[in-house]
Amino acid sequence: MMELKTPSVGVGQTALFIAWMRQLESERPDPLFRDPLAAAMLAALAEDPVLADVAAVIKQTHTSAAGFPTYFAVRTRFFDDEILAGVRTGIRQVVTLAAGVDGRTVRLDLPSGTRWFEVELPEMTEFKDALIERSGLPLACERHGVAADLREDWQSALRAAGFDPAQPTVWLIEGLLMYLTDEAGEALLAGVSGLSAPGSRLMLEHLKAAMLQEEGRPVRERVEEQGATWLSARDDLEQWLGGHGWQARVYAGDDPRIGHGRTVAPLPACWLTTATLTGPAD
Repeated sequence: MMELKTPSVGVGQTALFIAWMRQLESERPDPLFRDPLAAAMLAALAEDPVLADVAAVIKQTHTSAAGFPTYFAVRTRFFDDEILAGVRTGIRQVVTLAAGVDGRTVRLDLPSGTRWFEVELPEMTEFKDALIERSGLPLACERHGVAADLREDWQSALRAAGFDPAQPTVWLIEGLLMYLTDEAGEALLAGVSGLSAPGSRLMLEHLKAAMLQEEGRPVRERVEEQGATWLSARDDLEQWLGGHGWQARVYAGDDPRIGHGRTVAPLPACWLTTATLTGPAD
């Protein structure tokens, strides 16, 4: 059995934090989803001191940002629904960029023949592969962990893993763009668009521009206390994606139309987007 090496604090703590938030949602009597991989992660790392640090962050988040933890549940369910809508159109290739400890490959009801590629940094890919093996959870699809730095030539690693750019793809970019510069985000979107066949779907999350201004300062400071930094935000997602050939629908993270009756805190202010590739970039 593969050794389970806890990821380094900088990268790993964010991934473990989000997985724990999904586990908290799974424990509700009315969950928007259930994530058995998050439960397996917590059990496997029960004695690891890094979890004590994550627990402290979660406690602080619940006490200082009421309504913010609900955002993660709504975000997860929104992307779940959009991914399932994409594969139900006949798409059988899915790619997650910066996959973290996302449990969708073991919990979604995916059509037979679905191939899912999870692109992550090498240490996170190693951790995720070992966690899935140790959990014993059955995969819902053919899963490929792809070790690559998204700031470098990740496209070659994806192709080498068996990705077929001639086939339509469902792409997910969740919890990533705000940690990239505008230039790196532009390069990432260009890379995704260049690998996308007509009919591909794209789901992504980004910060509202106000989060990099005075309005977002208190939340930014909490993020920076955990060793992370927001580097970009934008309010023109429909136009930005349109320039690369994508027709997008954009929702605020606290939009009641996607909230399933949950109340999401207005800060941090985020956008959730789903798009279809309709043509080449302008």
